[in-house]
Amino acid sequence: MEKKKFFGWPLTVVLGIMYFCSSGFVLATAQIVNPMMLQDPSMGLTGTVLGAGFSLFVLMQGLPSPLVGQLVAKKGAKFTMAIGGAIMLLAALAMIFIVKDAIMYFIIFGVIMSVSTIMAGQISVQSTVGEWFVAKRGVAMAVTMGIGGLASFAAPLVVNNIIGASGGAWQSGWYLIAIFGIIIIPLALFVVKNRPADIGQEPDGGASQAAGGAQKPLKVYKNADKIEYRQAIRSPFFWLIAVGGSGGFCAFSLATSQGVIHFTSLGFDPGTIVAAVSVMGIASLIGKLVIGLLADTIEPIRIIGAALVLIVIGILCAAMASNPAMMYIYYICTGLGFGSIATNLPTTVANYFGLAAYPKNLSTTMLTTTIISSIIPIMAGALYDATGFATTAFFVTAAIVAVCAVCAFAVRIPKKKQA
Repeated sequence: MEKKKFFGWPLTVVLGIMYFCSSGFVLATAQIVNPMMLQDPSMGLTGTVLGAGFSLFVLMQGLPSPLVGQLVAKKGAKFTMAIGGAIMLLAALAMIFIVKDAIMYFIIFGVIMSVSTIMAGQISVQSTVGEWFVAKRGVAMAVTMGIGGLASFAAPLVVNNIIGASGGAWQSGWYLIAIFGIIIIPLALFVVKNRPADIGQEPDGGASQAAGGAQKPLKVYKNADKIEYRQAIRSPFFWLIAVGGSGGFCAFSLATSQGVIHFTSLGFDPGTIVAAVSVMGIASLIGKLVIGLLADTIEPIRIIGAALVLIVIGILCAAMASNPAMMYIYYICTGLGFGSIATNLPTTVANYFGLAAYPKNLSTTMLTTTIISSIIPIMAGALYDATGFATTAFFVTAAIVAVCAVCAFAVRIPKKKQA
């Protein structure tokens, strides 16, 4: 009987598309559309309200994460993704037809839209990759996140052109998100497979990898022990990893919620700003795909530490920006750093604590990163309302990211490499 071709690699492409349509595209779209909503008098928004909405969005990427992780563990990723796609569709339509004040903005964008993206994308996608790969987990995660990362490059250009073609109607951006919600549902139901055993296969396509073994020594630490959730969260290294990874999300929250506003207030040309935001997308893609491929060769937590140092340099350039070159440096450093962290953080959690409680471990990690990073947009929005500039917020965020870098470098790698 002919052996079935390993489905894991085609699945990484499908999962990348799922991530692209949800976690990748929604927030990238919001950083273009929501500032336009701020300029619409009928919406009744202020800088503080706008920033608070982003803060709530980021916070809701984490607060419900344990529940979403539990749903993935019990019902499977495909079920969770399908429900997430349906919620995302409804939330996008609500942004167009229902949101007319700050309260509804908070509820629809800050809560419902945010939860839909982690159900259809982040947690479900990354948990599924972890189930399908062990020895080549870093490469698989890089492929998936690389495809998803195309959204950060494509969204600013696509959404900006769609809004331009519609005569400046910001609502057209949310129509596009509604279409993506429709795409996600059948992909989840008919293509996604929760784990290799569902179709008679094994992780990485072979029995040795499925057992956690490998034909040759692994270059990075990959724990093969069965570590329960309660054991993982008792480890100080679990929290150092979570706090370290938070730095990348703090930087991304600052860029998406205040980047356009900050550089506009400094007098930069709007077209140049949009182009720079797109460059951040390219840099993020490089970080997710190219640097992500190194995660099976270099300890991913060390990659995270180096990425955080790069991010600090970029934020300081933005705070003192006096020319477009410094703005581009900021977006390149932020994109490259965040992309590297977004890919390597779930890989780090799986490598360090195994797969026994991976959805719960990952969701708790994301809860930590979002609680920390959610303070950034509202802090920056309040400072902007008070001073007319976000410069101080950039300096504060640089300090926070620097502390996160110290945490990442403080994680001890066990000497014994477990296959």
